[in-house]
Amino acid sequence: MGTYARYLADKAYRVALGLWILCLSTILCGCSVLPQSMRTPIERLNISDMNSGSQNGVQQGLSAADYDPNSLKNPAKLGLSENETKALGCNIRDRFDKGATLAYDFGDRQTRLALHLDVNGPEFSDPSRFEIKTVMLRFTHKFDKPPESKREKCRFQSSFQGLFGSVYNEFFVRNNYTIWKELQGKIGLTR
Repeated sequence: MGTYARYLADKAYRVALGLWILCLSTILCGCSVLPQSMRTPIERLNISDMNSGSQNGVQQGLSAADYDPNSLKNPAKLGLSENETKALGCNIRDRFDKGATLAYDFGDRQTRLALHLDVNGPEFSDPSRFEIKTVMLRFTHKFDKPPESKREKCRFQSSFQGLFGSVYNEFFVRNNYTIWKELQGKIGLTR
């Protein structure tokens, strides 16, 4: 009887976990239907309607402002400049978010969904040994909008943070005053 109860408890746990993941993915997916007037020109493009303004299903002559009206008001800024970084007193450690393995910061700077991993290995004696001890998913909401800290100002402004997110932002997205430029400046290899 004890094994059957354990079996049922295990099944109930798996069903509850599956439902939780389904609900969480539905919430994060943002399943909303936009009205036709709020869609971008690409979403409004009707491939079957081949009028004179389009050629082979592609509209000609559209600018970036047609796709994103906010692009002219807020041009993309891919990282702080060298002067801004020095004025804030940022160093290389401040550019990385070590608070989680991978995190998603919502636009309001009050809500955060973070994945934390506790791992063992690899070690010098056995480099192939890699074991995940704990996986934790944390949802945090701060009711007060906190002022931006020095570290947050130094990081690349992106929704994806955490260790993996900030490494990706620093090495693949940032184009102003990269870590390589900062290291070259500290070592004295500037051209």
